Amino acid sequence: MRVTIREVARQAGVSISTASRALNQKGDIAPARRTSIVEIARKLGYTPSAVARALVSGRTRTLGAVITDNASPVYAQALRGVQDVATQAGFGVLFCNSADSQEQALQCLAMLRSKQVDGVLIAPVQTDRRDVEQLEQDGVPFVFLLRHFPEYRHMDYVVTDNVAGGRLLADHLLDLGHTRIGHIAGPPHTSTAQGRLAGYRQALAARGIAVAQDLIVHAPYSVAGGCEAAHRLLNRTDRPSAIFAATDLQAVGVFRAAQQYGLRIPEDVALAGGDDIELAEFLRVPLTTFRQPAREIGALATEILVAKLTGNQPEARQVVIKPELVVRQSSGCRR
Repeated sequence: MRVTIREVARQAGVSISTASRALNQKGDIAPARRTSIVEIARKLGYTPSAVARALVSGRTRTLGAVITDNASPVYAQALRGVQDVATQAGFGVLFCNSADSQEQALQCLAMLRSKQVDGVLIAPVQTDRRDVEQLEQDGVPFVFLLRHFPEYRHMDYVVTDNVAGGRLLADHLLDLGHTRIGHIAGPPHTSTAQGRLAGYRQALAARGIAVAQDLIVHAPYSVAGGCEAAHRLLNRTDRPSAIFAATDLQAVGVFRAAQQYGLRIPEDVALAGGDDIELAEFLRVPLTTFRQPAREIGALATEILVAKLTGNQPEARQVVIKPELVVRQSSGCRR
């Protein structure tokens, strides 16, 4: 059976309030007595009741994290950053996966509310704004990570500069001499896809190159999505000489499609991705990409949320992290 503080107090020969003060390092208790109570609690295997603490403090010391894809290497890294900071600050974390479904996201938020989490880290679905509206209605502090609504100036977020990332990759391919560059964009409702597509458009416009709409294909952020989109770009007589996929997972799908057409990367088609997931460096042809520090984003978003909960972050913070170009072999075909 679970050992209670009542049993600790009985064994130590003190009142429950004295035992509580000793275990919580509070009150004026003689050091020797405090040490004795703590040692008795350790031998009994006593662990504090989170429910009891929540009733007293009004806080559960728990954070919720809602992401859109628990199989994504990007979100896996972001969650590592969340866990690192939360643990260090003395918070537990409940993770939920919305699967990029607003209905499922709302179910996740309802579950987190039932667990009385103190705050939420969320990658919004962005097909509509019901998840954000629900958080605001409930008065739950929250911070966006990886995705955001740029027009919400009063909200906290930590994201990558996706426009800069898209421009970095498109400029790199243009510098190699490519003028017909296909782009596999992400789901059009997401801020990440919108930003990376905008960067691609800006790079071409700056060189006086018209954007060919038929060279832009929206696809899910997955290997299968990238493969299907690549088929649409490669199965044509005027195929592009280079492809910029919005994410590295989509770029892996391009590798698969190119192999099916008997095309070599980068000799026949140059290729670049985005995010710099761990796999990118170890592909058969290492992938040119831009680095998105997902773990740092998760950690910083959690630091901001903890600061909000402790009253140390009165003003909203919007953090936009600059991406870094990582050149590898996949973009090496020069025209």
